[in-house]
Amino acid sequence: MECNCMNKEILEKFRKVETNGLPDFSNYDKPFEMGLWVLWAAKEKINIKTLTAYEIADIIVNGMEHTVTARAIVNAFNKAKGGKIHRHQKDGKTYYEIMQLGKEHLLSKVGGGHVEVYYFEPRKKFQSKRILTNDILSNLKGTLKIVDPYVDPKVLGILLKAKAKNVYFLTKLDNLSLPNKKQFVAELQDFKSEYPNIEFRNYTSSDIHDRYIILNDSLILLGHSIKDLGDKESFAVKLEKRIAGDVYDSLQETFNRRWKIASQI
Repeated sequence: MECNCMNKEILEKFRKVETNGLPDFSNYDKPFEMGLWVLWAAKEKINIKTLTAYEIADIIVNGMEHTVTARAIVNAFNKAKGGKIHRHQKDGKTYYEIMQLGKEHLLSKVGGGHVEVYYFEPRKKFQSKRILTNDILSNLKGTLKIVDPYVDPKVLGILLKAKAKNVYFLTKLDNLSLPNKKQFVAELQDFKSEYPNIEFRNYTSSDIHDRYIILNDSLILLGHSIKDLGDKESFAVKLEKRIAGDVYDSLQETFNRRWKIASQI
């Protein structure tokens, strides 16, 4: 496929961009998913909100080295249901934009369906809290190891929904202002007297940034701190242990090492 000047400019950006944080393109072999992935990468990584079917196909063929035609992209997108893409008309051309449901569709295809994705809408804190407590925490069994460098008293109420036998929560109190730190520590003491199976420890080093939950058989990656879910758009992605592979083992080892040197709150 021969690309025009505009396509060449977009193609060059794709060839240079880092797509970390997105599912691997190799997970997909159908025009619909390949096209969605290109739209997501364009929107997320190079700040291009919309593309035509010809631009999408050009990137897949000349950038990703997979065979597809613009007609195949159009046909696949025309069959799409459920608001996964949005169409824009401009200068007699149709431009496509990936929507939130399209991102969720791509994530659901990773690992042969062994991935669960939870979406937290912006400015919907109450709804997000219900998703976290009712759809996620209340279904988790065994032992939970949680890393979240930002906490407040709201986290204590949320953890009450966890059905796990034991919960080990690693955080960093220095991220709190002094008044908030004092309030959290005071409320935690009362909390511990009723829920001794939930333990918090303070990790003081600077190398704690990400948020995740380690289970016996899976891993949950959190896009936002538990206390702030619903402030901004974010995801929680649950991966089975066998899908997470080395990532699961690495996070487990890191958690155990940090937990040993952290101080009990």
